[in-house]
Amino acid sequence: MKTDLLESYSFYLLQDEAMRKNACQAVDHFLKVQQPVKNAQLHAIPPVMQAKGLSGLRGLIDNQKSKNTKKENKKFWLFLSDLILSNPGPEFSLRKFLLDQPQIKALLQDETSAIEKKEQKKIRKANKAIVDEIMEYVLPVYFEHFNCHYFYRTRQGA
Repeated sequence: MKTDLLESYSFYLLQDEAMRKNACQAVDHFLKVQQPVKNAQLHAIPPVMQAKGLSGLRGLIDNQKSKNTKKENKKFWLFLSDLILSNPGPEFSLRKFLLDQPQIKALLQDETSAIEKKEQKKIRKANKAIVDEIMEYVLPVYFEHFNCHYFYRTRQGA
C-alpha cells in the first residue's frame, strides 16, 4: 500500500506543490529570525542524503550541531534538527507536514485503538517506521525545494 501511495500521481503532486510550499515557509521562517549561512552549509546536505538517506542526514545534523563553529551555522543546524528530526516537530517541520496529509494518515493506525500501553507503544513505533520510510523517500525532493528557495531568498552566488 505504501508503494502505491509513493508512486501515485497525487503523491507526486503533493511533493511538487504542497511540500514545496512547506519548504519555502520553513526557509522564510528561518530567515526572519536568523542570519543566512553560507551556501557551503546547504551544499553538504544532498550528497549525504544520496549516500545514506535519513540516517546520514541525522548524522550530519548531529555532527554540525556539536561543532564549535560560527553561531549562525550552529543555529542553522539546530533549526534543521527541529525541521527534520523532531517528532512531530514544530508547525513547519517536514514530519508534521507529512502527518497532516490525508493519504499518509490513512496508512497509520490509531494508537488509541489499543487499550494496553504496550500495544499503543507498538502501534506508535510502527507508525513512526512508516513515516520514516516516507521521509526517506521525500527528503531529496524536499531539500531541492528548500535549497532553491534558500538560495533565491539570500541571493548567494548572484
